[in-house]
Amino acid sequence: MNTDTILGIDPGTRFVGIAVMRSGTLVHYQIRSFQGPWTHQKLKAIVLYLGATIARYGVTKIVVKVPDVFPTSRGYNQLIGSFNVFCSSKGLRPSYYTFSEITERQCGAGVHSRGALIQVIVRRHPELMPEYNKEKQNENAHYYKVFYAVAAAHML
Repeated sequence: MNTDTILGIDPGTRFVGIAVMRSGTLVHYQIRSFQGPWTHQKLKAIVLYLGATIARYGVTKIVVKVPDVFPTSRGYNQLIGSFNVFCSSKGLRPSYYTFSEITERQCGAGVHSRGALIQVIVRRHPELMPEYNKEKQNENAHYYKVFYAVAAAHML
């Protein structure tokens, strides 16, 4: 049995979704908001939040969901670069998977939709049903980032 503690992350410059899996069990999930314009302080706050999560749960492996087409946003690029530097300083090497890679592995070949991926994750983790209902009811919700983080954690 796999005893690694895996941190799945769906990063963003405003919202970050995380999921912590230990021995195949979802032990923590969260969406965290980082409001305001992009600044060095905001970048530091996001990396410190992720670092605190790594320390709190004794994370041994990290999986990051990235978009199929990498954004040209300066903030997003700085975030990924800073997170890589942080992980390297802790002896960790994140694995990166695109949205398409994750949906194909979790949902099957040719399936690349947010809805299909969320449904697969909710079936696997019924405790996420409240977040699923929030996502369905609010067109501006960002709860999907939690589902992406859980799906990313299942890639290892």
